[in-house]
Amino acid sequence: MIRWVEGVLYRDGYVLIGQLRRANPLIPRIIWTFPFEEMVDGESPRKIIKNLFEKELGIKVNVGKLLVKYNPSENPSVEQYFYELKYASGNPISSKKYAHLMWIKPTQVLKYFSTSMSKDLMDYLRFLEKSGKGIIID
Repeated sequence: MIRWVEGVLYRDGYVLIGQLRRANPLIPRIIWTFPFEEMVDGESPRKIIKNLFEKELGIKVNVGKLLVKYNPSENPSVEQYFYELKYASGNPISSKKYAHLMWIKPTQVLKYFSTSMSKDLMDYLRFLEKSGKGIIID
C-alpha cells in the first residue's frame, strides 16, 4: 500500500491546488491536486505535510484534523490522507513538484481535478464555500 498525505489549505474563501510538473506513475490522470507527499513509515503524517508546505511551498501552516482517508478508484493501492490546514503566513513559491499553484473556490476542484473524489471531502469543501469559515485549531 502506498500512502499519500495531502493538505487542504483554506484561506480567505479559497483552497490551494497545484499542477504537477510530471505525470504521476501511480495515477497518471492526476494533473491538478491538493499538495501531497508520500508518507514514510515511522514519520508523522502531520510533520510530512507541514514540511511540504513550509519547506517546499513557502507557506507556514498549522495542521488540523484528518478529514478523510480515501482510496481512489483509479488505483485502490493508494491511500490518500487529507488533512485540514490553517494558514499562518507566507505566499506560495514554485517547487520541483508543482509547475503552478493556484487559489480556487473550494467547489471548483471538480473543474480542475481529473480523478475520483471522496464524497466526504466534497462535503467538507461545500461546507467551506457555504460557511466561509476555515477551521479552528485548538
